[in-house]
Amino acid sequence: MKSTTTETLMRLEDLLKTLGEVRCRSLFGGYSLTIDKAAFGMLVEGELFLRANEQSAGYYTQRNLSKLKFTRRGRAVYLNYYQVDSELWNNPDLLVQLAADSISCANEDIAQRQQEMRVKDLPNLSLQYEIWLWEVGISDVDTLKAYGAKECWLRLRTIKKNCGVKALYALEGAIVGLHEAALPAETRRELYEWFMQQPSSVSEG
Repeated sequence: MKSTTTETLMRLEDLLKTLGEVRCRSLFGGYSLTIDKAAFGMLVEGELFLRANEQSAGYYTQRNLSKLKFTRRGRAVYLNYYQVDSELWNNPDLLVQLAADSISCANEDIAQRQQEMRVKDLPNLSLQYEIWLWEVGISDVDTLKAYGAKECWLRLRTIKKNCGVKALYALEGAIVGLHEAALPAETRRELYEWFMQQPSSVSEG
């Protein structure tokens, strides 16, 4: 990370400390900025860009602030992020408010995506799993996560007698967002020990 980018990040972290911990990761040749998984801004070559929502977009366009641009396959692509200029940096209260609006907008998008996500869209699961889970009263992602892998597995076994340890791993992975093979060894071991305590346990399926 270049020194100018590091300086801007430190400045922003201090400014937004009341909103939460700012995290960054490489993206599109710059750095995506998040607070509690909500992507609210970008750092590109030391310049800060804030994500616009319906309300703040009017302010950005009125002030003729630049949109974030990157090149993809030789074509310019503009993102809904606007550059923070010196005037805005010199108005920290407004900058914090705009950042808070960006975070709220990002959180709304996250909630919307979660509502739209179906069980079959989770790692390890398929349409067939979705149908089976629906048959045992687990019709959405929130219910799946609320019950947890073990309870979901027990319910599945009421209609799928050969439901084995692989299905348990698949359910756990789906809940935590990992492929079953990527589950930590400690998690797999704990699940396997629990599985072996169940009546008529089998090791496949």
